[in-house]
Amino acid sequence: MAPSVTTQPKALASSERPELGAIYRAHAQTVARWAARLGGPLLDPEDVVQEVFLIAQRLLPGFRGEAQVTTWLFRITRNVVRHRRRRARLWRLLRGAGDEAARQLPSQRPSPLEDLERLEAQATVYRALDAMSEKYRTAFVLFEMEGLSGQEVAALMGQRVSTIWVWLHRARAQFLKELERIELKANP
Repeated sequence: MAPSVTTQPKALASSERPELGAIYRAHAQTVARWAARLGGPLLDPEDVVQEVFLIAQRLLPGFRGEAQVTTWLFRITRNVVRHRRRRARLWRLLRGAGDEAARQLPSQRPSPLEDLERLEAQATVYRALDAMSEKYRTAFVLFEMEGLSGQEVAALMGQRVSTIWVWLHRARAQFLKELERIELKANP
């Protein structure tokens, strides 16, 4: 009689499971970059990295190795950023001070005029990104801002490459339309 085939994937043995410290050393910079790009100027990437690795520590015993560690970390990062952006958006709605907070970011440039221009441009880009569908926004940020290839974006998002190309086409259209709307609103 032939042995039965199980549909449950085999979990990694504890000796095969990567150590959290090694994962952190190898991927903390990448997670911080994802957090900064996906979260925009109002989220602190260091806080996001800390939360991502706290979650990773809690979930590591259940990590079966079916996905790459980067894919697993990206999904955790995306969920943490999405949750924080949602909470920040609600806070801004309740408080009404979103643009005010963006203008109070600490300056990294010597010239106040250059800093103001950079902040306004950054705020405009993230206002346009905030108006986009979440899946299109994520694909757009990873491809256009992070510089990942279509294949890498597809792997991180768990989608087919052809789906990512469609999403990117639609994301660019949404982004440009929203930028146009912002410009018309600013210059009636």
